[in-house]
Amino acid sequence: MLLFSRLSGDNADLGMGEARALCDARTGTSSVVEYNPPALVIECGGDVNLGALGGFILESGQLVWRGSAEEFDAREMEVPVMDGPVKADAEGFGQEHNSRIARDLGELIVETGMAVDVRKPRSVLRAYRVGDRVYVAAVRPVRAKWKSRDIRSRPFRHPSMLTPRFARALVNLSRPRVGGILLDPFSGTGGVLLEAQEVGCLPLGVDLDWRMARGALRNIGWAGSTGGIVRGDSRALPVNRSDCVASDLPYGRMSSSMGSTTDELLASLVEELPGILGPGGYAALMVRERVPGVRAGGVDLVETYLHRVHDALTRKIFVYRVTGS
Repeated sequence: MLLFSRLSGDNADLGMGEARALCDARTGTSSVVEYNPPALVIECGGDVNLGALGGFILESGQLVWRGSAEEFDAREMEVPVMDGPVKADAEGFGQEHNSRIARDLGELIVETGMAVDVRKPRSVLRAYRVGDRVYVAAVRPVRAKWKSRDIRSRPFRHPSMLTPRFARALVNLSRPRVGGILLDPFSGTGGVLLEAQEVGCLPLGVDLDWRMARGALRNIGWAGSTGGIVRGDSRALPVNRSDCVASDLPYGRMSSSMGSTTDELLASLVEELPGILGPGGYAALMVRERVPGVRAGGVDLVETYLHRVHDALTRKIFVYRVTGS
């Protein structure tokens, strides 16, 4: 099935990576058909609500039409059956043309007999122009998906906390499956664990700092999560098996690493991955930009993403896949 996604403007590459990973995890297949940031068309093995699940994916839905702006005519669209009520919308054509195109699409919706609600629609037939390309998709609106997990409202906080959408992106890149165990070997305040719970995983955290472990438990309880925290050392993990791994490795003076550098912690963890994950299992590991990727037997480095947090900090995400060889 062809899915359209509108990606976040501050890191479209990361959103594209999430879309691929989510289709892989949920349907077993993904193939990027057209990448025209912030627009993405991806072949997915089934209908996955990428907008609801993605950290850097703003909205998504079934692709209805794509082509050049010159070829586009809203009056000739074939409108699919959508989960109603429905409304029509258009973006990127200029204010006057946006209104005209939305009106034309709205007339098509009325002709099909679908219920219309312009205030609280369950689906939106949206025409979206990027440069000289136009995409029409039946997207599902996503409303305030981060509000309930705002880091400012959590009972335990720390300066190193990830924003919920960045933690969600890290989780998604590890290809989690619904009902599977996601391990965070450096769980900190539990932000990654909370996002793992939201996408249907069983989260398990490990942290060397007992204060962090206790604080993460407070956050997990506050969020109503079923996850668990174990106090332990990532260099000798007290966990035998997991379905995927996602973690933000510690660095800097505010993080406890018992004298090990981030480079050393990354190398140690990558070497452990074949014993933690089965063949085909993924790990998404985040470090500072200066940290190089490492290699280990039975593990391939398959993807790398950068995200600029602010002028003094750019984070890098390595995605590893266990080959089983």
